[in-house]
Amino acid sequence: MLTKADLLDSILHECDVSKHLATCLPADKVNERMTPGQRSHIEVMRYLSFCAIGGVLYMLDGDFEGYKAWHDKHADVTVEQFPAAMDAQKDALREAFARITDADLEREIKHPAGHTLSFKRGLLEMPLKWMVGYRMQLFLCAKLAGNADISTSDCWHGRAAEAAS
Repeated sequence: MLTKADLLDSILHECDVSKHLATCLPADKVNERMTPGQRSHIEVMRYLSFCAIGGVLYMLDGDFEGYKAWHDKHADVTVEQFPAAMDAQKDALREAFARITDADLEREIKHPAGHTLSFKRGLLEMPLKWMVGYRMQLFLCAKLAGNADISTSDCWHGRAAEAAS
């Protein structure tokens, strides 16, 4: 069975992978969009900079005030500020997870889509999946922007593949 520490470690890993992928995105392409109507590459980065902690705070507090505060604080994050924003989110995640009790993990919460689920399932369905999904989009943004050198290792491990020996 997954533990609270397992979930936290997985979300923190997604933060680190996202930081790496941001370095793979050509700086002159950050305002481009994969298709019209989608977030620009920098908007994907801005969302990644708060979506995990926003989801955890929503579940802990039962409202979107913490989510909105993090959204507003990161609305104008630049490429240069992104690593520090991700580190701040990681610190906030550690603090928020320290607040989560065993009773919290078992209680029911309401997903923003309207259905009810356990808090522990919510940690998978919201912050973790949001991070994985948008981290993958950031990988695709870098590919679309012309970085042909990144690979699966960059996307899943947050580092370039080791050179073949």
